[in-house]
Amino acid sequence: MQLKRYTFASFILMILVGSATYMINSETISFDLFGIHFPNLPVAIWVVVPVALMYLASIMHMAFHALLGNLKLRKLNRDSEKMADSLRDALLGVKDRNNVYKSDSFKVMGKLIDNAQLLPFDSLKEVGNETIDEALQLLRDVKDKKKVDIKKFHLANSTSLMIQNNLNRLERNEINADEVLSRADTYGDIVCLKAYESYVKTASVGSILKYKQLFTMPSLEAFVERINSAVDGIEMSNEELTSLLKSLHLSSADYIDLSIALSKNMLPEQRIRLFETLSENNDEAMGGYFYTLYDLQMIDTANEILNNTAKDDYLIFKAYRDLKRANKHYDIALFLRK
Repeated sequence: MQLKRYTFASFILMILVGSATYMINSETISFDLFGIHFPNLPVAIWVVVPVALMYLASIMHMAFHALLGNLKLRKLNRDSEKMADSLRDALLGVKDRNNVYKSDSFKVMGKLIDNAQLLPFDSLKEVGNETIDEALQLLRDVKDKKKVDIKKFHLANSTSLMIQNNLNRLERNEINADEVLSRADTYGDIVCLKAYESYVKTASVGSILKYKQLFTMPSLEAFVERINSAVDGIEMSNEELTSLLKSLHLSSADYIDLSIALSKNMLPEQRIRLFETLSENNDEAMGGYFYTLYDLQMIDTANEILNNTAKDDYLIFKAYRDLKRANKHYDIALFLRK
């Protein structure tokens, strides 16, 4: 529209200049310039020619700058699209991002976004960009544990969003523990550990021990509670248990928790023999042995062993021993609550 107005005004100017010149001088003229002969034409025309040439030069000048502006605008539009994709990836937790921006106005912000993860407030529902709004909706749905079509986002299983979605699927029984554990490289450690916690409650001993590197204290406790249990019970000898526990590198507190878990279904005699064997070769198991003896009211045996320890060792159990001697009777578990 502006070009049309400019062209119209230019032609009006050329007509006015030509008309005014013709009224002043209606003669014709011819001349030579740089060896070129120009024909015999009215003076008015030769006056209008430079104006027309100026008009053409100005049009070319405007076209050149319009082209530059258009190229710059296209560059900004492409960078804007990259920025939207980068913001989406930052929302979704995509780690490998390295967008190259052409315009200076996007370079600094783009570098920051490509090396950050965005955690929007729950109140942010949409921003008016389809790409980003779709990511925001996915975040809300996964947080609310809804079933989502996450494949179209092509997220790696190591992203926090994929991990949470797989945990949701596991909870909804869309995938089972067998499938997760058999494809550990696909689902990752966090999902596998969660699947294993439920797996140890019903699977056979052989199947469980196949993935024993996934044992955590909660899953180990759930596993040993099944020994001699009336529901989903399993049988394990002390030799098998000892071999398993040696491979897990448990702490002193872990052995106490283990004894508490075993107390639910294991026979007292087997439990005592187990911790006696464990403590013979592992000082970390002594706490579990003392707890087992006091819990089963093997007071004299526990006191005799405790009296032969260093002064500053096993102070909690020594405090309990002293209370018992003073006829203060408390449950040993009270001293070990976390």
